[in-house]
Amino acid sequence: MAYHDPYSTYSRYYYGSYSPYQSRMVRSDDEIRSDVRNRLTWDSWVNADQIHIEVKDGVVTLTGDVDSIVEKRAAGDDAWDTPGVVDVVNNLKIRRPTSQP
Repeated sequence: MAYHDPYSTYSRYYYGSYSPYQSRMVRSDDEIRSDVRNRLTWDSWVNADQIHIEVKDGVVTLTGDVDSIVEKRAAGDDAWDTPGVVDVVNNLKIRRPTSQP
């Protein structure tokens, strides 16, 4: 396993869960997918209709096109904050703005 700097920008994701019980929680992929979908739907920064969610063994993969880096980041954070998630693969692509003539 590669060395991870605990003080890097993204270190929050590698500290584990915020709750002592959350890390021991075992949930089905369908439960996790449903919870991630709900979190994305209720997040005002994210258009959940543009995001496809796949879950396998607690690993969430997000795919689709979003409008901004903020939306991509918010979607990834929502997935990470879902109980039972062990990793997130954020494959969301940021849509390029079209120029208006």
